Amino acid sequence: MKQDNKNMMDVVTNALDEPGLLAQSRRLGRLRLPPSIEADFQAYLHRKMCSRVWPVAVSSIGFMLLFIWVDYAFLPASVHQLSITVRVLVLLLMCFCLWYSNRPGRVAPRSAFNTATLGYVCTGLMVIMVILACRTQQVPVAVTHDGLYLILLSGCFLLGLPMRNSVLGSWFIVLAYLVGEVAIGSSRQSVLGNGLFLGCFTLMGSIGAYAYEHMLRRAYLNEQLLQAARDRAERESHGKTRFLATASHDLRQPLHAMTLFIRHLEEKVIEPETRKSVTRLAESTHLLQAMLNSLLDISRLSVGMVRPQLRHINLHGWLQRLIAGFEVSARERDIELVLNCPLRSALYTDPMLLERLVRNYLNNALVHAGATRVQVVVSERDEQVRIAVVDNGCGLSRDEQARVFEEFTQLRNPARTLEKGVGLGLSICRQLQHLLEYPSGVESEPGQGACFWIEVPVGEWQEEAMLNPMLGSTTLQGRVLLVENDLVNREAMETLLRHWGCEVECHEKGDRLLQGGPRDEQVDLILTDYHLEGDMTGLELIEALREAGIYTGPAALVTADTSSTLSPAAEQAGIPVIYKPVLPARLRRIVQTLLQKAEA
Repeated sequence: MKQDNKNMMDVVTNALDEPGLLAQSRRLGRLRLPPSIEADFQAYLHRKMCSRVWPVAVSSIGFMLLFIWVDYAFLPASVHQLSITVRVLVLLLMCFCLWYSNRPGRVAPRSAFNTATLGYVCTGLMVIMVILACRTQQVPVAVTHDGLYLILLSGCFLLGLPMRNSVLGSWFIVLAYLVGEVAIGSSRQSVLGNGLFLGCFTLMGSIGAYAYEHMLRRAYLNEQLLQAARDRAERESHGKTRFLATASHDLRQPLHAMTLFIRHLEEKVIEPETRKSVTRLAESTHLLQAMLNSLLDISRLSVGMVRPQLRHINLHGWLQRLIAGFEVSARERDIELVLNCPLRSALYTDPMLLERLVRNYLNNALVHAGATRVQVVVSERDEQVRIAVVDNGCGLSRDEQARVFEEFTQLRNPARTLEKGVGLGLSICRQLQHLLEYPSGVESEPGQGACFWIEVPVGEWQEEAMLNPMLGSTTLQGRVLLVENDLVNREAMETLLRHWGCEVECHEKGDRLLQGGPRDEQVDLILTDYHLEGDMTGLELIEALREAGIYTGPAALVTADTSSTLSPAAEQAGIPVIYKPVLPARLRRIVQTLLQKAEA
């Protein structure tokens, strides 16, 4: 939790100013951003320039070598000896500039841009020198200023320099050429004519360089806005995760206490009218628990908080136990509930997630299908086990088959009576199918029932231990040490355990147990919450007691924490986890099983 908070603080600290970026996107015409952003943009522009280093290097060196050959082939020796020497020197300078300026992260952007501009200007001055030298000599081929267009084209578009560098370098080259023409005595008309053409070309190149940098700045701001949106989404996701963890834990705590107290009342109250009220209260609490579980499950699935924990399970007994929980509901609705499953069928899956999926299918068939017979049919083929929930109810049309998986959708509950749920059961099934990556489908026609099926990978069948008949006894015997920091839950657990016949010793904190607390002979079972007062969790407390040799018997965690990391850690330590709110009957079975283990 502390690490999560630290990560969240890092996200908030490094969060981009999204409104500020939006404001800057409307003021790009000046090609200047605030200093905090401008430095990052210069680095971004440097990376862009470096990304084109190979085309620039190949074209620049290729053209330079080509014109060295042209000078040698077509210019007299008095000219080409000078021009080739200068071209070779500039070629070496250009290679150095390309190497030095195209090292992002090792050279500051400003230094890289200035070095690349130096190479660009020197190349332009070299071309000017060759042109003017040829003007003063008798050469067989007329040499004009057209070669400067290639240089200016490279500086404005190919090199990827910032607009200011490319524009200043280009205009410096043009002015240097015009000054050179004046120096060698060219006519005024020639100077003005060449200046007009070169000036217009440079002006168009300057506009292009401006448009290019404007486009890059826009792209940079868009990337930053996208990153800001990602950061905001991540912060919101962290917020949702924290909210769901808090809501799950804090809402389950009082609901757990309510369930235990109501169970205690049911066993104590004798007067018929009062028992009826307590029964209705128990039904309402159970309905509230189901609604809370559905809402929390759909929220946790939507933000990716659930991770499958895969293992091998025997399917027949697993389905028998699951279906047994629906027998009362099926009997109340006069529905025949049938299981058709091979005895030695096994799966490789997450039992908890698969149970929720099949349970929701069964509940949908019993509550909404209007059926008289519901079957769970298991078949195997191609290393897959198909589990199908088949009913003979009213069936679904094509349109309804798609709609039933939408959130809060109930096709035959226009009054939205809560006895039929909140319309999240099949939506949770769809999310679980995507999470587990199981093929699934619906086969149905109006008036002909429906078949909801999924396919699960085949697992390894394993021998199961026989259930101890003692689990049906009415009185529990043993000393239970209860560690629970919530007062109401502690009282509820203590009351119910004592009513079942256990001796109970309660603690709010676990620190005292490590300071000469009870030994193995004094305690038969430890039940502890996961989140305790102080720095130690319930899991850490049990492990510390075992390491110190203070207690080595059976123990269990009773917690409202449903995080994905708790279950694997507890399983590795060999400690069962009981999630709040737990049905009293299930809690009793688990406690009795663990007490039996202590006696063995």
